[in-house]
Amino acid sequence: MGLLAYLGSHTLDEDYAFVSRRRSVVGTPDTGRRRAGPLAAVVLLVFALLVMTAAAQTSRNATDDAKQRRILATQVENAREQLTSDRNQVRALTIQAERLQRLQLASDTSAQGVLEDISTLGTRAGTIAVRGPGVRLLADDAKEAKDVRQKVLDSDLQGLVNGLWEAGAEAISVNGYRLTALSAIRLAGVAITVNGRSLRRPYTVEAIGNRDTLPARFAETSSGQAWLDLQRELGLRLDITSVSSLRLPAADLPTLRFANQKPGGLS
Repeated sequence: MGLLAYLGSHTLDEDYAFVSRRRSVVGTPDTGRRRAGPLAAVVLLVFALLVMTAAAQTSRNATDDAKQRRILATQVENAREQLTSDRNQVRALTIQAERLQRLQLASDTSAQGVLEDISTLGTRAGTIAVRGPGVRLLADDAKEAKDVRQKVLDSDLQGLVNGLWEAGAEAISVNGYRLTALSAIRLAGVAITVNGRSLRRPYTVEAIGNRDTLPARFAETSSGQAWLDLQRELGLRLDITSVSSLRLPAADLPTLRFANQKPGGLS
């Protein structure tokens, strides 16, 4: 108990007591605090300068990045406009060449059969614009789609087109792009492409054929049944409307570098 009593009576260490008495003496210089004041001010000033320099550099970099983005966006837009202009010019020249070809063949009575064959083959190949009755289908994602499967995929559009061919469609276009034997519907990044061109939803599919039987025959195909399941289970939307007259544009003529006609005809 003697030790406990000693500790209880000496709770304040003598060194701490000495320091406390020294601080209580009036006029005792506090050199440490005086020295810390100017030094702290210098440190704060340097830190403020560093912060201001970093902020100015960040602002300058942000301005430069925004300027570069504007320049790139302008270049992309100009390239798109030029591409659209070139395509329109090619299409106009193709139409003009076809018209001149028809006029030349029409002046020769012996070439009437050739002209009809060219028209038939062009219609089947998709290189000639066609008009006729059919159906218009509007395919779109589910409302407030959150999962990727609630969105229309390239495989869904492929099934839709294949079902229409199976149902008796004679010509099909997707968002205004005519489908041919060389057309591909695929996913490129986050966009679905047809003939190498990106599409935007909703997807409009137009098919020329018997407008009275196409919807029912499409529903009977495996692709039609698959779309019914997509509507029922995932909420994908598909509206089919019969149309008395559709006009499908001609597809761009491909450049064939390796495929040549067999000598002596197709036999």
